[in-house]
Amino acid sequence: MRQFGTEISANRRPGAELSSEARAAIIFARECGVSPTKIASDIGVARSTIYKTIERFQQQHNTKSRPRSGTPRTFDLSTFKYTVLLARREPWKSLSELSATIPGHPSRSTIKRFLRHKSLRRFRARRCIPISEVVARRRKKFCRTWRREALNSRLEDFIFSDECSVQRIPNLNGQYVTRLEGEAYRRGLVLVKPHVKDISQMVWAGIWLGGRTNLMIMERDFSENQNGGYTTQSYIDVLEKGFIQHYEPGIIFQQDNAKIHRSYRAQEWFERHGIEVLDWPAHSPDLSPIEPVWRMLKRKLYELYPNLLNCGTSDADWKLFKKAIIEAWDALDQNKIDSLIRSTHARVLACQRALGFYTRF
Repeated sequence: MRQFGTEISANRRPGAELSSEARAAIIFARECGVSPTKIASDIGVARSTIYKTIERFQQQHNTKSRPRSGTPRTFDLSTFKYTVLLARREPWKSLSELSATIPGHPSRSTIKRFLRHKSLRRFRARRCIPISEVVARRRKKFCRTWRREALNSRLEDFIFSDECSVQRIPNLNGQYVTRLEGEAYRRGLVLVKPHVKDISQMVWAGIWLGGRTNLMIMERDFSENQNGGYTTQSYIDVLEKGFIQHYEPGIIFQQDNAKIHRSYRAQEWFERHGIEVLDWPAHSPDLSPIEPVWRMLKRKLYELYPNLLNCGTSDADWKLFKKAIIEAWDALDQNKIDSLIRSTHARVLACQRALGFYTRF
């Protein structure tokens, strides 16, 4: 009896109703004199279920389930399978477009219910930079080289660097807030769009295991760029002020493929100082551990200086803004930065598994 009951219970989901076979087994065991407690233990149900099953058999003289209330199903199993298949094949289709394509035109709620059965939901699509087939091959080749040469074991020899534009007004698009249904426009629960001209500042920094450079304010170059953009000279200036004093022979310097990084003057500067520059693949911010550090910097900035929005664009306000960025940089947790650097191997492995295309980083 235990072997038979165990087999039946193993085929039953927790909380699901008993099958006709299980009910028959309960009736047979009870007629053979087995106690309800023993049957309940063997089948894996409550003892009250045994009593109800026996009582219902005495009334109906069968082990079938009673007819269920409610309207019958409008769509059969084939419609369900087709809905799931179509949603997977054309994920960009809206629920309305799916309804118009599926025979019978099920409602949006019905399609949602179908998809939930397969753990499918509508999510906001992630925004990523474009990666072509050529770029993907180069990224995959870089990952193979990284793993073949075991560069992950030499992370202490790397300095990862990058520039970032820090805005005074935080980007709060898509931020969620916990509120009641009628509090959509309650003061303090809305995203305020300031009517002030936003200002931003380009900064540069480098990180390594156990340390980081000072945050360098990049200066616009009006002598080489009429619009006052950032030029190769702007880049060389921050390297000489913020990087060269941290460089030691054997250190590998990482930078992305910005034009001011790949210019002839920049390459000449690295060669003159004998600095080995890592051959970094294009369109690869997901591989660089310093990219998340910029998000940490911006969160820390708005945490320390929530009233930046009240500042204007005077010289004094500019000086305050630059001072705030530097103080926020100095306040970052080095342990978190080290953890991001140690995640480089996982980033490279994820990129290789994605064949050079998009990763979760």
